[in-house]
Amino acid sequence: MTSNSPAVITPSPFAELTPHRLEAFFDAIFAIIMTILVLGLALPGQADNLTPAEICIEMLPQIIHFALAFFILAAFWGAHHRTFSLVTKLDPVLIRLTFFLLFIACLLPFTSTLAGDNHTEGPAVLLFHVNMLLLGLIFFYQWVYVNSSHLAIPIPDNHYRFILTKSLIVPFVSVLAIITSCIEPSWSSICYFFIPVCELLLLHEKSRLFPQEISENSMNRRDESVLLTLPPELCTNLDEVAHEMEISREDLILHILSGWMRSHRVNTGPAGSLCQLNLDHPSEPSGQSSTDINR
Repeated sequence: MTSNSPAVITPSPFAELTPHRLEAFFDAIFAIIMTILVLGLALPGQADNLTPAEICIEMLPQIIHFALAFFILAAFWGAHHRTFSLVTKLDPVLIRLTFFLLFIACLLPFTSTLAGDNHTEGPAVLLFHVNMLLLGLIFFYQWVYVNSSHLAIPIPDNHYRFILTKSLIVPFVSVLAIITSCIEPSWSSICYFFIPVCELLLLHEKSRLFPQEISENSMNRRDESVLLTLPPELCTNLDEVAHEMEISREDLILHILSGWMRSHRVNTGPAGSLCQLNLDHPSEPSGQSSTDINR
């Protein structure tokens, strides 16, 4: 006997979550974490008998670990913002990965305070370094997953490899700090001051290590100018992403079209049409912007 009762559809718990909502949630948690870092700064026990200069010297390990945690978190926030400026959709894995990232980040106020108060104790500073290592590895994997799962706007391969290499700086420095903590714990956190040095060196060598890719037909092709009429909201989105990638809007459109061409089979001839697109909403000339690109 067949039941005529309607089927019950259980929606995904993340069905209505958009990249903007997840990014806003991430920003709120990170703001709280970076704020409560300062609670780890505590005056020494004999502060009444010390001068302000002596108090600052006594608190120097706490101040150093507070500054390291704060500015590294700020750099992670910037990296997350740049990543999500390219993300167009979510999946459960990315959402759970973000939650796990926030869980590890929430431990940083505790581990940085512990290391600042016990900077000569190996286990205390080791916990801080491991916390940094896990954060760096999660951010690294998040970038890899977003691109490998096609959740983001396609970007040039050289740009992808540059960000991938840059994401490895914090894990590399954290491993160096872990090794140093086994030799001299009180000096191990100094390793994190090499992060801006590594980033400057990488930026300086960017053009040599990650050269712009030239298509096989680029030397033989003839540049043609194409005038595109774009809706205002699309122009705004393109401008935001282009600003994050530090390229022009026209270059971004070329990158998107190149990525589409590499990932889709274009049917030509009698077997099919060049592009099979469903134009349910034809463009209107009024209130739209135009951009000129070369192909």
